[in-house]
Amino acid sequence: MAQFTPKKLISLLAMCALVSGAALLILYQAMTRITVDDLRNDGFFIYDVPIEVDPFSLVDHTGAPFTRQSLQERWTLIFFGYTFCPDICPITLASIRQFHDLLVDSGENGEVQVVLVSVDPERDTQEVLSNYVTYFNPEFLGARGEYAQTHTLARNMNVSFSYTRIDDENYLVNHNGEIMLLDPDGNNVGFFKAPHDPRGMLENFQAVKKFLD
Repeated sequence: MAQFTPKKLISLLAMCALVSGAALLILYQAMTRITVDDLRNDGFFIYDVPIEVDPFSLVDHTGAPFTRQSLQERWTLIFFGYTFCPDICPITLASIRQFHDLLVDSGENGEVQVVLVSVDPERDTQEVLSNYVTYFNPEFLGARGEYAQTHTLARNMNVSFSYTRIDDENYLVNHNGEIMLLDPDGNNVGFFKAPHDPRGMLENFQAVKKFLD
């Protein structure tokens, strides 16, 4: 009958501990793995397949070109809105500002850019757009272009907008309240659903990055 020496017993216990540790790690990873349903139930709708953004040509609030190349190397939050918006836009941009502040606190702000794409290029001149977006945060970008370019880009991102005439001089623009999230390759991976909770947005952003790793 084989005899267990202290050395063999220690080796056996060590092996058992290693196997148990590996099993617990696998179990922990399975229990903490983020799923598509988790994200969608928690305020972020992630697409089954990221949407490739087609080439486009806009101009940002500094007068520099804003194109598909501008979406490379960093995560991008894009919100389609306009400066004359009475409610949705200022509320949404205030939420994004708070989200950005949380990013700064977490040390992750350097990998994210925020862009407001104007759906009202007639009234949103470069100067008006510049004053508006920088009021919320000097690092935010505003982008504008011809209606056809803006409309095509919006459709590419599953965003819609339309105009409602109030009188001969005034009109409103009906538009989505979602915030698009693009990965560092410039692909649209999904959107933050309204209403927007800044803390929840941060948690979802971190979860999306982990999910797509």
